[in-house]
Amino acid sequence: MTLHFSGEVALTCDVRVAESATAISTNRLKNKRDLGAREMNLNALKYFLEVAKCNSIRRASERLHVAASAVSRQISALEHELDCTLLDRRSDGVRLTEAGERLWAHGLKIEAQLQLVQSDIDDLRSLHRGQIRIATVEGITENFLPDVLTEFNALYPDVTFETVVVSRDETIDALDRYQADIGFVYDFSNHHAIEAFAHYDQPLKAFVPADHVLSNGQEINLKDLLGYDHVLPDRSFGISQLIERVARKEKAKVAPRTVSNKLQFLHRYAMLNNCVIFVPAQAVFSELTQGLLVPVNLQCVAFDHRRLSIARRRQRALSPATELFAEFAEKHFDAWEERDRAALRAARSRFWTSD
Repeated sequence: MTLHFSGEVALTCDVRVAESATAISTNRLKNKRDLGAREMNLNALKYFLEVAKCNSIRRASERLHVAASAVSRQISALEHELDCTLLDRRSDGVRLTEAGERLWAHGLKIEAQLQLVQSDIDDLRSLHRGQIRIATVEGITENFLPDVLTEFNALYPDVTFETVVVSRDETIDALDRYQADIGFVYDFSNHHAIEAFAHYDQPLKAFVPADHVLSNGQEINLKDLLGYDHVLPDRSFGISQLIERVARKEKAKVAPRTVSNKLQFLHRYAMLNNCVIFVPAQAVFSELTQGLLVPVNLQCVAFDHRRLSIARRRQRALSPATELFAEFAEKHFDAWEERDRAALRAARSRFWTSD
């Protein structure tokens, strides 16, 4: 059967078909534009986070390998879309506005989730790859951490690391701000956003150069020991916080010859100036095994229960590579605890002569 339409009906049908086609085309274009906007916004967020980290558009552009003008345009577009000012632009750099601080906090979470997505996808392909961001105290960076990273990379060469060496307080702050996946931190205590899940016993010890009067093993308490020339890390380190707490209880005076935010500098200074230095054995493992520093026979129970912990942000899912590395590091804790104890025993046997 053949259907016949009048010219008017045919015209009406043509118009409707044309309108439908136009609507479909418009929707497709709109969807494409919306998708492009989302992609642009994600890129703009990436640029914004980098600027916030650097406090400078120029430095952020150098790290991102794009023109400073491109970074500025993306952030301006983001400010336009959010209808607020995110950066306070100054002659010496930029500072976050209140709105910028809020976007920074949420943006760090988004960035962490995107990294987790990429790692999960890699894991589905049966690949152990991805980047692990570590924030750590300095005390394990001479021996334990380089050795563990090297062994891990021998097994999983496609995993890369970004390691930042900072104080205990700064390590916790990096975890809280999603700037690190895991952290190695001394003297961890309760924190609303951070949890510790593995531990390495590292009692705080006092050490002196081999020719120091206290290298013979004579017993001494903290109050008397602080009467000798000594050096300390700054107060952002748990070491100094612990020493000051115990010293207050014992009414001892803490007056270091020098203070620094770098333990390696303090090791060298103590050896050159015949000073006492307070660190766990792991922090001076090389100097201890070489006979350059000797443990003091310090009688201070408060220093005996100190430990290193692996920590992460609460309720944050770690990438498969990060989980794997954290388990790998934890398995090495017992062996390194014994290595520390063996090095201390050997030094006492070699140098201590006092009854």
